[in-house]
Amino acid sequence: MKSLLPLTLLFTSLFLVTACNTASDNGDNAMAMPSYEQLAGAPWQVQTLNNKPVGNATVTLVFPEAGKVAGKAACNNFTGSYQADNGQFTLQPGAMTRKACMPPLMELEQQFVTALKGVDTAVLNDLGELVLSGEGVEIKATR
Repeated sequence: MKSLLPLTLLFTSLFLVTACNTASDNGDNAMAMPSYEQLAGAPWQVQTLNNKPVGNATVTLVFPEAGKVAGKAACNNFTGSYQADNGQFTLQPGAMTRKACMPPLMELEQQFVTALKGVDTAVLNDLGELVLSGEGVEIKATR
């Protein structure tokens, strides 16, 4: 019976360490929201919108100052605001130019603007991608 005690203690210790690491990882992911300093700088080029590539269309996000967002939505330029509070990241498109473009670009633009309004989470993943998501929405952008 004495020989089982060290083995039992070892497995119990491994289980507790694994459980603590898993709990810690879940907490870290919730805190992975990018800071303004990480968002600022060069434009973020949108690569996919709702898991579909944007192709040759120019869809960008720029964070010129804390709380502000701007960019190109396939056809027109836009400005707006964002808020990062308590683990939530929301975007609110504001003013937009009114150029007419080919129907595929206009459709992509409408999908992008609608997606921006549905964002409630922002993270920088291990690949350095900015991932904006919400219910039924995902925007992936790179520099």
